[in-house]
Order: sequence, then C-alpha cells, then structure tokens
Amino acid sequence: MTPSVAELKPRSLLQLFLIFTAVIFFCCILGIATRHLTFLASFWPANSVLLGLLIRFPQTRHPISFIGAMVGYLLADTLQDTPFLLNFCLTSANLLYVITTLTLYIRFNTFIRSMHYGYFYLFLFSFCCLGALSSSLFAAFTLPYFNTKFALGSFWIDFGYWFTAEIQNALLLLPAIISAPHLFEFKQQLKELKTQTALSTLPLFTVIFSIVIGYYDAGPGSLLYPIAPLIWCALRYRHFSVAIITSISCAFIIYHVSQNYLLLYPNQYLNNTISTRLGLIMMTIAPLTVSSINMVRSKLIQELQHTIAHDELTSSLTRRQFLQSVELLQQQATHSTQTTAFLMLDIDHFKQVNDSYGHQIGDRALQSCVQTIQTVLSPQDLLGRLGGEEFAIFMINTDINTAYQCAEIIREKISKTPIQLDHQQHFFIQISIGICVHRPKNQQPIEHLFKQADDALYQAKRQGRNQVVIST
Repeated sequence: MTPSVAELKPRSLLQLFLIFTAVIFFCCILGIATRHLTFLASFWPANSVLLGLLIRFPQTRHPISFIGAMVGYLLADTLQDTPFLLNFCLTSANLLYVITTLTLYIRFNTFIRSMHYGYFYLFLFSFCCLGALSSSLFAAFTLPYFNTKFALGSFWIDFGYWFTAEIQNALLLLPAIISAPHLFEFKQQLKELKTQTALSTLPLFTVIFSIVIGYYDAGPGSLLYPIAPLIWCALRYRHFSVAIITSISCAFIIYHVSQNYLLLYPNQYLNNTISTRLGLIMMTIAPLTVSSINMVRSKLIQELQHTIAHDELTSSLTRRQFLQSVELLQQQATHSTQTTAFLMLDIDHFKQVNDSYGHQIGDRALQSCVQTIQTVLSPQDLLGRLGGEEFAIFMINTDINTAYQCAEIIREKISKTPIQLDHQQHFFIQISIGICVHRPKNQQPIEHLFKQADDALYQAKRQGRNQVVIST
C-alpha cells in the first residue's frame, strides 16, 4: 500500500525493544479500560497495532520486537493484579494471533501483488481470520482451567467472543495503519481539505447523518444505515480518509449497539455482541475493498495517461501532448502578458550515429540528450519529442536573453557529455537550436511561432551546425 508516515528505524535493539514495549503497554492499558464487569475488553487495539507495525515496517520484524511486545502485554495485566499464569496464557493467545497472521501475510504477499492488489484487504482479513482462529481456539481451551472472570462458561461463547473481537479490532485499526501516508503527503492532503467545496464533503456528511439516525433508532436495522454512505466515500475520497471514516463509524456503532444490548438484554449480551460484530465485519469490508479497487484503478489510469502523454524512449512529451500543452500555456501567458519562447532542437548528423554505431547506441544518444536538457530546464518548462532526433522546448515567463542563455547552456552541455560505447570508448554529439520569442503585444498563432523557430533551426544548420540562432 501507501508508504509509511515516517520511517521507523530504531538505532539499536534496545531502542526497538523499548518502542514495542511502550506501544503495546499503552494499547493494553487502553484496552483494559474497556473491559466490562466480567468480560474481556470490548476494544483491544494491542494485537492489531503490533501486527500493523510489523506489516508496515519490515525492518522491525526481529525477535526483540516480539520480546518487547510480550513484556508490554505482561506488564499491563500485572498492574491489574492478573495472576501470572493467566497473564501468560492471555499474552500467548495474543501473540499467537499476530505471529500466525504475519506469517501468512509474508508467505502470500507476493501472490497477492501478482493477482490484483485491489483485493488486498480481502486476503489480509482472511489471514486475520486464520490467525484469530488459532488464537481463539487456544484461549477457549485454556481459559476454563483458570479461576477467572474471562472464562464465560461455554467453549463456543469463549471462542466466538475472542474470535470476533480479533477480527473487529483488525478491521478498525489495520486499514488506517497500513494506508497511512508520508507526513509530507499527509500535510498535502490537509491542504486539499481546506479547498474542498461543500459538494465534495457531502459523502462525509451523509455518513454522519446516517450514524445520527441510527443512534436514535434502536432497532437492528440501524446497523445498515451507514453502508451506502461509506461506499460513496470509498468512491470519492482517498484511501486513507476512507479507512479513518470507516473505522470511526464502525467503532461508534459497535459501542452504541453493545451498550444498548447490555442494558436491554443482559442475559443475551454475549450472543448479541458476537452477532453484531460479525455484521459489522461484513459491513466494514465493503467500503474498504471498494476504496482499494478504486485506488488501484485510479493508479492504472494515471499510468495509462502518463504512457500516452510521454515518449516511450526518452520520457519527454509526445508531439501531440506537447502541442496541446503549449497551446494551453500560451493562452494563459497571453492573458497574463508574459513573454514565452519556443526552441527547436535537432541533433547534428544523427544519421551518421545510427549508421556508425547502430540504432541501439542511437537510442542511448537520444536518452542522454534528453537527460542533459532536463538538467537545465526549470520545472515549468516543457520538453517534447517531435519525431526522430528533433525536440522542442517551450519556456514561459522568460525573455530573449534568458532563452538564448538557456539554449547555449544546453548546446554546450550536450557537446561535452560523453555517450558510452563500452567501458573504454565513447563519442560525443552536437545539437543545433532555433529560437522564437513571443511577446504578448504580438499576437500570432502557435503554428506561425513554431515555423519561425524551425526556420531559425535550419539557419543554424546552414551556418555550420552546433550553434544557436534567434528568429528575427
């Protein structure tokens, strides 16, 4: 998925140990605070946070991380006066879930990527189910041997409560942890939020409205109200935003519904809680999968658009894309009374390069030429390949002296950049450049300006090549 918020690179094993100990201890304390009178925690973030960190930061997959996490688990329950053997049993069940799920993820990650990354969460939650299965079976078998309030009296209730809790916590936390962007990207997304129109925030308000209606409707149908708004968000917002909105929405629904059933049907609380969790698990997967598929589709469309707009060999703009972009930028420059410049470039005697060294070396020369040009141009300048060895540059907000100096730097750098034949041999190429400068007061069509730059280029050719000529 997306890159991490910040690189987690502990400087030592001790630091890695302390990080995982502190994080898991804090998460356990938070989970313990949600324990009802005689039940396990309603929300237990420690396992999913540990799993999320190990997935997002492969460099932390070290035995010392698991030792630190184990210390965090044991320390948190020790502060609650939990007997050591019971504490060790609970910790073992928690780690069994994490280790099983992580092992499956590592084993099949390549397979997931090779199929379709849009179904990432379906696979991940399948692994979580298998991890939760091993963990809950272990807990359901071992807890009855202890005189503890956590043994609920029935193997299947113990199993179902633990199993659904693990999957619920995974759905609430893993998507946000895994899809969290870089800090820089996160700041960019916050800036984008400030420019959002009222229409773009409508899906979010629809989710909030559906939750409010569900809050006042205590019936079982209230669980289903947010489904359509969440899917709408999945189609409109970034993946990380969808993960956050989905997690908060489902967390609120779980808390609200669980509290209602605890008060109204205390004798049926466990069965109702397990059923509610299973329903919310199914509801949560839908928007996350839609968002993931939509993200992959958007990325493929961007890659396709880039492929269409850029020359395959040199990565410069194609002739069509270059001319379309120039026409648009030229109109903007005219309205803002900015001077622009058109540069036509042609590699001198390029046919001799192909004849002497072959087309593969000729392609290498074209790539080297473009790379050199791009080191000189500013970000707002355009570079396009018009065909063969002929290129064009469009410069905005410039003047005749600046354009000429830029052209001279390009010509000189290209003439001094070696094209490697092998480890010992190389050769050089030269380039001729024609320039046409357009001032806002002289309104001329794009075709005429290119014609003037092209005429200046051929004048440079006639005068001996490897030089820059300005159209008069």
